[in-house]
Amino acid sequence: MPNWVTNKVSAPKEVLQSLINAEGRIDFNTLITFAGSFPWNGIDSAAEQCAEVISGQPLNEHPLIASLQQSNRQGANALKLNDEQFEQFVQMLRNKRLTGHFHNMDFANANWGTKWNACDQDPDLEAGTLKFDTAWSCPEPVLKALSAKHPEVEICVVYADEDIGSNCGTLKLKAGEFVSRDESQGWNKMSKAEQEKWQAFAYEVKGWEPEPDDD
Repeated sequence: MPNWVTNKVSAPKEVLQSLINAEGRIDFNTLITFAGSFPWNGIDSAAEQCAEVISGQPLNEHPLIASLQQSNRQGANALKLNDEQFEQFVQMLRNKRLTGHFHNMDFANANWGTKWNACDQDPDLEAGTLKFDTAWSCPEPVLKALSAKHPEVEICVVYADEDIGSNCGTLKLKAGEFVSRDESQGWNKMSKAEQEKWQAFAYEVKGWEPEPDDD
């Protein structure tokens, strides 16, 4: 399971409305849309490996990951896939040709900065806030797209990882660019005072009570 990052976006109602779909939910597709199709809930690894081989997908830059990928791809054989796996394989190739990405998760990682859409949502347009969780990171590309669509408005974002005190901070955007960033450093790079500051910040963003050991 990923670490969940809580994000709170503050802006006028008409700005935040740009992230709300027809069902009233926060939806990154309203700003950055996957043009392909992938009607399955899960991604079959065997189908994906076959798609990677036949499309000449480069190996990961990390040597250990590249070694694992290469080992897995050696056994890839599209003719041995079952019917559903084969349909996924074919659709991945269609998507790759059309969009440059095999499936919606591949697209999301590259274009949203997180592998899933907004989770655990709490939109409050009247109050001018959107609160939602994302996997591993703050969805910076989505925020930049929102800001670019409303260039005259300054948007403020606070975010905090469940790894309390790490991967958290405040972002301000205008005209599609970050105009200020106040973010925590790596945990071991911070002084004790900085660690305590960012822990308090993260607990407030998450809406959690401090753990006894953090006192």
